[in-house]
Amino acid sequence: MQGLAPLAEPWWIPVLYIVIVGHITNLCVTLYLHRSATHEGVKFHPVVEHFMRTWLWLTTGMQTRQWVACHRKHHAFSDREGDPHSPANEGLLEIVFGGVFFYREAVSDREMVEKYGRGCPEDWVERRVYERFPFAGILIVLLLDLGLFGLGWGLVAWSSMAVWIPIFGNVINGVGHAIGYRNFATKDHSHNIIPIGIWIVGEELHNNHHADPRSAKFKAKWYEFDIGWTYIRVLAALRLAKIIYARNVSAREFAERYYERAATAVESASAAAKDYATTARFAARDAANSAKDAAQAAGEAMSGAKPHRASD
Repeated sequence: MQGLAPLAEPWWIPVLYIVIVGHITNLCVTLYLHRSATHEGVKFHPVVEHFMRTWLWLTTGMQTRQWVACHRKHHAFSDREGDPHSPANEGLLEIVFGGVFFYREAVSDREMVEKYGRGCPEDWVERRVYERFPFAGILIVLLLDLGLFGLGWGLVAWSSMAVWIPIFGNVINGVGHAIGYRNFATKDHSHNIIPIGIWIVGEELHNNHHADPRSAKFKAKWYEFDIGWTYIRVLAALRLAKIIYARNVSAREFAERYYERAATAVESASAAAKDYATTARFAARDAANSAKDAAQAAGEAMSGAKPHRASD
């Protein structure tokens, strides 16, 4: 059977297919799961949103509520105890090569998913299809790939897509918290991997994102490029997306407005607390001395008093 011949297609056709499908999958993750469902910086037209939800079901099997909950907890405990996937806690190589296992462990906690996954879709298709049959979409794509490319290239294309998101996710969660440059002095270890966000559709600008998580735009410096933001602007121009919030000030102005002032406020609060502690210590010492003097005076008064004699 010609259709089952291994690697029968010209090599560049399935490779191009993998790249295009992978790029669309990355877009659905960053635009829908990350910038829209998790941080609510942009809202997409129902047609676009449903397309991205269906695409993710077909290519990854990931559930929206689980992904959103895991990422929200990551921001709540970034690089601290409780972070589901921090290289600062678990080690860089462990996250880069085994991040998917940390993700699966995190989303297996139903209480965590319920707490951090609120506000996610709960319509019929989400409950009855995507959540009930999370791996059915992947099997559909397997059959499609086999039908398009035969057994050889079909398995290559399908297996490539099966590991596509785990690899890219591990790069962001691992390398993005260990190596690169920083525009903002965030309390975590987030870094921008490179200033050109095309390969992982803007997620490379990870420190910019952690500095202002709700912003639908990750770019912060003039020389940086976030292709995910470009797609959002195109969809907004077509009235297929509504931008809720996007940072519109320079990195320097944003840092001065939020981070440097916050650091100054912390220093002021620390100094005030120190002054208060010093004042309280002196007040306590004075109170103790006053109490000692009062006790001493009372003792002297009692020792000098005449004993009372009962009358006959």
